[in-house]
Amino acid sequence: MSANDDLKGEPPVEVETSPDPHSNGGGGDADMFESKADKSQASASEDQSSISEKANELKEHDVPDEESAQAEKVKHELQKELEENDGWLKILGNDEIMKKVNKPGLPETRPLRGEVCTIRVEGRLQSDESVIFESHDRFSFQLGDVEVITGLDMSIPLMCKVELINFENEKDLAELTVSERRETGNRKRERGNWWYGRGESSLAIQCYRRALEFLDEAEGGIQYPSASSPEKLKVSDELKALFDDRIKTLNNMAQAQLKLQAYEPALNSVDAVLKCQPNNVKALFRKGKILGEKGSTEKALEILRAASSLEPDNKAILQEIAQLTQRQKKEHHSEKLLYKRMFKDSSDKSSETKSDNDKGTSYKSAFTMGLVLTGVAAAAAGVLAYRYRLL
Repeated sequence: MSANDDLKGEPPVEVETSPDPHSNGGGGDADMFESKADKSQASASEDQSSISEKANELKEHDVPDEESAQAEKVKHELQKELEENDGWLKILGNDEIMKKVNKPGLPETRPLRGEVCTIRVEGRLQSDESVIFESHDRFSFQLGDVEVITGLDMSIPLMCKVELINFENEKDLAELTVSERRETGNRKRERGNWWYGRGESSLAIQCYRRALEFLDEAEGGIQYPSASSPEKLKVSDELKALFDDRIKTLNNMAQAQLKLQAYEPALNSVDAVLKCQPNNVKALFRKGKILGEKGSTEKALEILRAASSLEPDNKAILQEIAQLTQRQKKEHHSEKLLYKRMFKDSSDKSSETKSDNDKGTSYKSAFTMGLVLTGVAAAAAGVLAYRYRLL
């Protein structure tokens, strides 16, 4: 149904008047005529003013502004694209994600990022449309939080309230109960696990970050007693469960960050866990792996041995310790070779310097001896010359 069908005008109200049966014939008619004449003059004046205003409005609308012209151009190009592609709209400009409108929705009803959308969705294979791989009659999710496949996250904002059943604004976190926070946070955490299982670590991290926003009871962060706390705070079972879910999310996010080689953020994630639970084996294991990847073999082995003392039969920890121990031996061997090479080079340089010094000394001695012999020869020649002159 078009917008014009929704706006139906009502017929004008007709008022029927009749003369007063008790009035005095002509006098009454005369009075009525004068009154109508006065009203006609006033009405004519108002009509003239209204016509002038409408004329000015028409003049203003005769010259379309730049934005209107641009909007018309975009609308024309979009219509042309739809006609060329049998009604299919290319969302990314290619054939990767396409949308087709089967029934126009209501204008100004498109959802925005962060709003909770409820959709009816059915997924079929392009190669064989008889195969349905996913189907939901009423499925709710938060737009833009990668809780659904990328195609839906990108196409839903372009849809109105038809196949998109409904959408509503995201509730403020302060208004949510602990139970509601857990439900939403765990839904996002589980979606992050789903993305991680598909090898999409970046999208998984995005889900984990959003989950952590909900899995935090206090405005300044959960205040939970650690092993070093002097006092043990009283915590309700519900809040403790929320805290445990937050620890799981931080551990999972650290693993996804490690997968992307984002070592510093991953280290921050495991440190946040160990701050509250110093003996968390998963966090210790992942911290050891992170430090090992960063090249801090000694520190990594120290952390991993602490984790192994808590779970001596954990094969993953033992395997990581074995690998790092082997690497440590190679590093020590390389260091020894390096030092040996350095000492050898230093010794060779000393020998060369000594040889050069010896050569220099020999040269100086020969030069001195030559000077002495030359002097002796000159003296002998002088003596002989003097003797022959006397004869």
